Amino acid sequence: MQREPYSEREVAEGIWLVAGFHGGGIGVNAVVLSSKDHTVIVDTLMVPREARRFARRFQRRATEPLALVNTHWHTDHTAGNSLYNCPIWGQKSGARFLKSYWPRWMGGPRDKRAQGLRMKLPDRTFARRASIDLDGEELQLIRLPGHTTDSIGVWLPDRRILVAGDAVMELPFLYFGGNSQDAIRSLRQIRRLRPRMILQGHGPPSSYERLEADIRYLVKIRLAARRAQAGGETRGKFVETPLDEFLPPSRIRALSEPWRRPHYLHWLNLHRVWAEAFKTRR
Repeated sequence: MQREPYSEREVAEGIWLVAGFHGGGIGVNAVVLSSKDHTVIVDTLMVPREARRFARRFQRRATEPLALVNTHWHTDHTAGNSLYNCPIWGQKSGARFLKSYWPRWMGGPRDKRAQGLRMKLPDRTFARRASIDLDGEELQLIRLPGHTTDSIGVWLPDRRILVAGDAVMELPFLYFGGNSQDAIRSLRQIRRLRPRMILQGHGPPSSYERLEADIRYLVKIRLAARRAQAGGETRGKFVETPLDEFLPPSRIRALSEPWRRPHYLHWLNLHRVWAEAFKTRR
């Protein structure tokens, strides 16, 4: 499997997008928000070697980071939490999922997957909103459920930049703990913010103009699942419905290659939405 290269680039003044390995070519991102004296880290990367490289690289830029923010509990965003000696912020519903899945996905400290990293939970939790003062710049932590129940974003209102985590992806993805209706609400909330730049949890920066097609994608698959079940269609047949029935060709062409072919993530979304529709009908 081809490994995506570790990379760092400054996408706006004092804002660094750091990409690491994930698998399948999609990569995974972390973000550094820096002032003259302090940094706020958003997510940690996934591979232990890269998580350590990232932590060393940006801890040398200033004093200890002011805070670490987990955009959600998935271990491709939280694996490096134990490398930071600072407050860790997260939405309050995520801890129970991280406790449950860490042993399955990362193992113990001696497990080759963890390579000495240990589970460390957020110690600053909130329900809907919180804020961090980065030397005079307000960072708003806003809840954006859909990808997971605890998904959050970091909104910089003065610069209209949103660090979205996996609330925004090249294709909305629901399978591991997501909910399509929550995702639609969150994407509409982001669209109302009209950010000039969105930093996704995977992939390059994006813009809010794209979100309308993503909202329609989710609305269409929800409607299709309800119609299929009402008409007696099987789950197996429904999940074979191709992506181009829900996304316009221009939007599909805009997807990077790992997201466009094969449509595995779309297939998983259909499974998730089918289960939601079935639960609603019972």
